[in-house]
Amino acid sequence: MAASGFGQSLAKDIIVGAQNGRRDCQKVLFETFQPAVQRLLNGMCRDQELARDLTQDVFLQAFAKLRQLREHDALGGWLKQLTVNTALSHFRKPQHLAVEPEFEEQLDAQDWLSQSDWLQQLDSVEALLRHLDEHEYQLIWLYLVEGYQHDELAELFEVSAATVRQRYHRALKKLRERSQV
Repeated sequence: MAASGFGQSLAKDIIVGAQNGRRDCQKVLFETFQPAVQRLLNGMCRDQELARDLTQDVFLQAFAKLRQLREHDALGGWLKQLTVNTALSHFRKPQHLAVEPEFEEQLDAQDWLSQSDWLQQLDSVEALLRHLDEHEYQLIWLYLVEGYQHDELAELFEVSAATVRQRYHRALKKLRERSQV
């Protein structure tokens, strides 16, 4: 079975050609990974037009930075990380950069999993997610759909792991309250 999404691979000569600015190789790279980038951004942004704009930004950045890629086999992971960082940069606002006070009630990994299981079992999960603000939505999306762990999310959001757990807990609490209405 062939890999899909960010797990796809390209021939080394295509990647090297794209690194050297060859338009035909860049086109192959774009056509190969554009659906995965678009799908991830659609999920993170909740706005298809914005996701299309950010997809263009991702590939402009990718082509500008492609020479930095040393491991050709890491292209998909590198591009996925660039995609997530581009979306987060777009949504990052100064008031959200401050680290919140440490969360008193510590959630362990089991709590995250049990709450995630609850959320995934809901029939109206998409309708519920609309009630979250952008940062809450992105946190839930990256954890549940993209499989990021809370320590990785802390690094992406430039906050402590405790702050990520706190925000995640608050977002799930908001969703629980909305699901009971």
